[in-house]
Amino acid sequence: MRTASPVSAGRFRDIVARIGAALRAQREIDSERVLRRYRHLLDQPHDAPCLNEIIPVSREEDTLENANGVDPRERTTGHPKFERA
Repeated sequence: MRTASPVSAGRFRDIVARIGAALRAQREIDSERVLRRYRHLLDQPHDAPCLNEIIPVSREEDTLENANGVDPRERTTGHPKFERA
C-alpha cells in the first residue's frame, strides 16, 4: 500500500484548511444577514404569555349554556328558560 508523500499530504491539509475557512466565513456572512433581516423581532420586548398559563376562551356560563343548545343572546330575563332535552 502506497502512502502519500509529505508534500502532497501538506497540500491536501492546506486545501482542507482553506475550505474550512471559506465555510466559516460564509457561515458568518449568513448569520450577519439573518441578524440584519430579523433585527426588528429581536428588539421588541417579549410580552408573550407563559406557555403554562391557561387562557380562558370564553366565560363559563357561555360555555355551559352553549353546551345545552341555548344561545345566551336570545334569552331575555322575563321569559322562561327552555332547554333542549
